[in-house]
Amino acid sequence: MSGIGSEPVRNLPACPAVGNRAVEAIHAGYERYHTGFEEITGRARERFERCDWLGAQADATERIALYRTHLDGAVADVRDILDDAVMERTLWAAMRAEHARGIAGRPDAGLARTFFNSVTRRVFSTVGVDAAIEYLDPSPEPARGGEPLYERYRVEQADPVLVRRILERIPWSIPYAELERDAGMVAERVNEALPTLPGSGAAEIDILRDVFFRNKGAYLIGRMARGGSVLPLVLPLLRTGRGIAVDAVLTTQNEASIIFGFSWSYFRVQTPEPRALLDFLHSIMPLKRIHELYNAIGYNKHGKTELFRELRARLADPRSRFAFAQGDEGMVMAVFTLPALSLVFKVIKDRFDAPKNTTRQAVMEKYHFVFVRDRVGRLVDAQEFEHLEFPRRCFPDDLLEYLLRVASRTVQVEGDRVIVRHVYTERLVTPLNLFLRQADSDAAREVVLDYGNAIKDLAAADIFTGDMLLKNFGVTRNGRVICYDYDELALLSDCRFRRIPPPPSPEDELDAEPWFFVGEQDVFPEEFSAFLVPSGELRDAFLAAHGDLLTVEFWQSVQRRLARGEVVDVFPYRRGSRES
Repeated sequence: MSGIGSEPVRNLPACPAVGNRAVEAIHAGYERYHTGFEEITGRARERFERCDWLGAQADATERIALYRTHLDGAVADVRDILDDAVMERTLWAAMRAEHARGIAGRPDAGLARTFFNSVTRRVFSTVGVDAAIEYLDPSPEPARGGEPLYERYRVEQADPVLVRRILERIPWSIPYAELERDAGMVAERVNEALPTLPGSGAAEIDILRDVFFRNKGAYLIGRMARGGSVLPLVLPLLRTGRGIAVDAVLTTQNEASIIFGFSWSYFRVQTPEPRALLDFLHSIMPLKRIHELYNAIGYNKHGKTELFRELRARLADPRSRFAFAQGDEGMVMAVFTLPALSLVFKVIKDRFDAPKNTTRQAVMEKYHFVFVRDRVGRLVDAQEFEHLEFPRRCFPDDLLEYLLRVASRTVQVEGDRVIVRHVYTERLVTPLNLFLRQADSDAAREVVLDYGNAIKDLAAADIFTGDMLLKNFGVTRNGRVICYDYDELALLSDCRFRRIPPPPSPEDELDAEPWFFVGEQDVFPEEFSAFLVPSGELRDAFLAAHGDLLTVEFWQSVQRRLARGEVVDVFPYRRGSRES
């Protein structure tokens, strides 16, 4: 687990020469990571312009791997430099002070501090936190420098001329397909939103200078403000055969929140001042936590830092208590929640209930599989932590008894502390089976249809969910259906979709064992009908829209598209803002 911010270090001796060399190695490791991150991010514009979608996916995977690669290198260098002194905490305290001096004033100081903490935690395998050698408090806000992050326009009303200025300020190497049409459409939608801001007179429209890239889309991110109120202004751009087109105009917090949701892959956006960018994003999505926004722009390790800092602050409240997570008990994971943070904690059980046939290592590999792949808005992003320490008072007796019974390899009690040696955290969502029991008919129907869309979106991304049970999916606060159970995930391209052959005789059909050979990768879509949606009106609606999921032809057609290298469009917004 990465560390948590900074505390002042006083009355420490000067860092000795060997410590200074180790600090220089940590600085160098972080610079290599930062340079690689910026280099990969900088390729996003050209990938978009050239429609190089497979290259964009490869870049996203490569960028995720950078942190561990350069952290491993820094740790190895530090161990070589410090040699027998590598475990001297007094030396590390002096190194932390020297490191703080070296990054003072940097706009990315918070990220650099997280990297330092990652090194210390790898060296010491720290349980909980160590205030003497880690940064614990939030980083000081760096002084703003350079040109502004955004361009500001003051308007009574938007007009196509203004929108053209906004769109044309981006130095694309290809033209817009229908610039006049797009400018008129955007102006019209902006003018529909402006009256919802309080007050009268001119409003301010701020547009971030840097473009956000993800999958096959590019996004201009901005805001509209007047009278102290703020609305998002998000313009998704697509690369069409004739050029670039504005695909929608999004002006609500919910729409912006979905764009930056925790089930999507990370954006690639060049930003010299990460915290200032996060502050801008938070102004248009005030319900988003800072750690979620850091994750959204690819700084997931620092996102962990921010999440853990918030978790520590919550647990300092003597009223804070963990609780059993709602929903059916899992066969592989023990799950509990901290309701105040809308967060769930997932611990791998010591033994897995039948019929699960897997291993602890295989479960961890599934989570890594999700971490590095395109999640297409349908898989929850999980954060992996090690060696967490919680106050014993935060665990009700029945919850702690349960965790010690099913996960004693991971959860232990030491005095007034509970040590959790390995855990995944995820955003809390409502299990789909529970949602359908409580929702009215219209909401239930809409969510059931999106459940089918979720299965298809994942299939298009070469992901087969295996278990399609309702309890393995959840509903976000914005009504999107996502999958959070990864035990049976597999590459769709590795599956063999088959029809069930007819039985040789009626007696064979009644046997407990199948009358035909079933290989490890065999999947029989006809069997899905038994567990997709319960009978009734919801089932009828589901099958009317998604009955093709029960056919071999659907799955094989997706496999053929994947084999051709096709990258399917999956949109994080409702299309239709652009007139046909």
